[in-house]
Amino acid sequence: MAKLSRYLRRQWLSLILGAILAVLLASLTGGPMGPRDLASLRRHRGDLESRCDRLQAEQTRLTERIDRLRNDDAYVRRLIRNELGYARPNELIYRFPNHHAAPTP
Repeated sequence: MAKLSRYLRRQWLSLILGAILAVLLASLTGGPMGPRDLASLRRHRGDLESRCDRLQAEQTRLTERIDRLRNDDAYVRRLIRNELGYARPNELIYRFPNHHAAPTP
């Protein structure tokens, strides 16, 4: 017991610094700004980058469609005919029932 007491008196500063270092290391690895949060933030960044890429592709597609709507008369006529069911003068439109669709009650 006497040897332990002498050892502790000589090494008290080292023991205290070691304990502080151990507490700081535990706080660093398990705390709110540790490696777990870094990995989570990296995953979130990857998700955001992929979402940004998808949105940029959609923006490009929509920009091209706007340009066609403004400048391509044939495209606009085709959209009007397909989506609104318009016809040219003296033109007949035949509509056939869809046999694959479920009957409505």
